[in-house]
Amino acid sequence: MSKKNSLDIDNKNIKKPWWKIVTRIIFGSTIPQRLFRGYLFLIVVGSVLLFLPISLQSKGIMQTSDDSKSYSFWDAMFVACSAITDTGLTPVIVSSTYTIFGQIVILLLIEIGGLGLITVIFLIWHMLKPKKSIDLNQLIMLQSEKGNEKIGGTYKTLKISVIFILCSQLFFAFLMSFWICFMPLYTQINIDGVTHTSDNVLYSLSWDTQTPINAHHHYGLALWQGLFTAVSSMNNAGFDIFEKGFSIASFRNDWNVIFQLMVMIEIIIGGIGFPLIYDVIQKNNCKRKGVKYKVTLFTKVALTGYIAVFIVGIASAYGFEYGYPSNIVNSGGLKDIVHYACSNQEFGKNEQFNKAWCVLFNTVSTRSAGFATVNQTLFAPGTQWTYIIQMFIGGSPSSTGGGIRTTTIVIVVWTIISKVIGRERVAMFKRNIPTENIRDSLLVTVVGFALIVFCSIIIFYCSPNNSGDTLIQSLYETTSAFGTVGFSMGFTSNVNAVGEVILILIMFVGQLGISGTLLAWTKKNPRGNLVEYPTESVKIG
Repeated sequence: MSKKNSLDIDNKNIKKPWWKIVTRIIFGSTIPQRLFRGYLFLIVVGSVLLFLPISLQSKGIMQTSDDSKSYSFWDAMFVACSAITDTGLTPVIVSSTYTIFGQIVILLLIEIGGLGLITVIFLIWHMLKPKKSIDLNQLIMLQSEKGNEKIGGTYKTLKISVIFILCSQLFFAFLMSFWICFMPLYTQINIDGVTHTSDNVLYSLSWDTQTPINAHHHYGLALWQGLFTAVSSMNNAGFDIFEKGFSIASFRNDWNVIFQLMVMIEIIIGGIGFPLIYDVIQKNNCKRKGVKYKVTLFTKVALTGYIAVFIVGIASAYGFEYGYPSNIVNSGGLKDIVHYACSNQEFGKNEQFNKAWCVLFNTVSTRSAGFATVNQTLFAPGTQWTYIIQMFIGGSPSSTGGGIRTTTIVIVVWTIISKVIGRERVAMFKRNIPTENIRDSLLVTVVGFALIVFCSIIIFYCSPNNSGDTLIQSLYETTSAFGTVGFSMGFTSNVNAVGEVILILIMFVGQLGISGTLLAWTKKNPRGNLVEYPTESVKIG
């Protein structure tokens, strides 16, 4: 290289803007690194905001399901991470711990996490500068977070999907606000450790009181609760701001299943993925115009996986709840819950219908949402294991859900089936699945499973009360964090700071995905990529 060329290179390095160098150091050089550190930065900002006195109703105090405890920065970080990852696990009761300002912060974190940090930043920037052209690097960034498999259609996919989601949120927010304001809903009380004398079965129940919820005939508060619930439902977050923090238990029975149906619709819309939403909208538009529209393979695989997991989960849950022996002590199961002398029964006037609907709603919510109508300890052990598997699978890619994703489990299962029937290639819908997709799917499944087991054991020892029951609770809570679901057996509020940090990390991994998390630690140009060695097979099991 000549001296002149050497000086030109040095001048280029010197002329590089200082802010670009700082940005590269802070946010990394690869797209996964930027996503990872961007979300981490947002969690820190959210933690600081939720730790400010303006966010708390009582300075330094948080309200839990059992008592009042001191509020630390770790608690603020846990809630911020749970909100940005759309999980819903929280050691506090949001409605009685945070002020309106704090609740707005949580709402914004939920929305940004659901739509995607890069997506929100890009759409706002593009609205402010509509004439600014979109370059390839920006499209690649968008595609890596919430886009489809085609870079060219990523911007249009996200734009249409986000508009549809925001409009749906406003629509359901108004419907929910009227329901909250004018329907007779009652606050909840907990009855822990109630034993029925005839069969010595221990129950932990929530009962309706005679006191209406605080938003009854107060439309301003009802509108805020409706908006918060609509945003939380669409983003599969599971956060609520109802009294006592018993999720949507007040909407458990009878006519209130209509409210649950609204929540279910939003959960499904948010959990199926942005590319699938775009394909459905475009297919309907083309059908009206008489134009043929080709649905992508991603949509077909994601929809197949979502429906398959839904059907298997529903069938398993109903089988365990209605087929489990009723004479086993501490068996659990909704069909054998004993009613006590309270103002309202646990399952209302239409008991059998409400129990059946309870299983349906909680199974749908298990996919990635985390809204619950009853205490999770009431379900039979088989149902709890079914929910653990569903939370591990999670929602579709490029959706608001976490877990290993539906397309991953479909490819893994279909790979096994193809091997059993003797096919050399894995093909779906008359398309061959690339070997790289198969390898990545197996990698994500194995690493995700190992992560869940390892972290569950650690969190188990982070609880002051270690027993066989807390072991499955630890697994339930850990899988819930990984799937960004938010279902809880009350274990989260009992773990120490180490357990909270581990759950924060798991929620973070669930939001970014196994692949995105692993790639965040990979160099831009790692050594060895250009080296190719001879191939030799190894005998395996």
